[in-house]
Amino acid sequence: MSEEKDINPLQWKEKLEDAWRAIPKPFRSDRAVHRTLQCHLFQIVRELGFKTVADYVPPRIIERPVDLIAVNKDNEIVYAVCIDTLVTLPAVKTLNSFAAQNKLILTTGPLEKKVQESRFFLNEEIQHLHLKPFER
Repeated sequence: MSEEKDINPLQWKEKLEDAWRAIPKPFRSDRAVHRTLQCHLFQIVRELGFKTVADYVPPRIIERPVDLIAVNKDNEIVYAVCIDTLVTLPAVKTLNSFAAQNKLILTTGPLEKKVQESRFFLNEEIQHLHLKPFER
């Protein structure tokens, strides 16, 4: 697998929404959805040829780990991803605490208005994608 592959978070969005829909309804707790999405994202990033690290805790950060980082052959962080119900200040602080080529927050909140309101924590370094698996 080559690290030269195009990294398109919109393709990730579709794959992650598919994974979320595949969880049987009785098992769709917030925690189960979060971990399932993290596992699927881990596989997506591995298929792109990157080394992956789950639950990375940057130095001097105690509030929240990064759900997944993708590292290239030079051990540079290419992607850092947090998954949350809303865009949270701890996730933004964590992502802002280290260098990465791309920083992304994936949100899973059912109320899109609340998700949009939470975006005020974002800055220009951090991308945001809201997963809406049941709006097809």
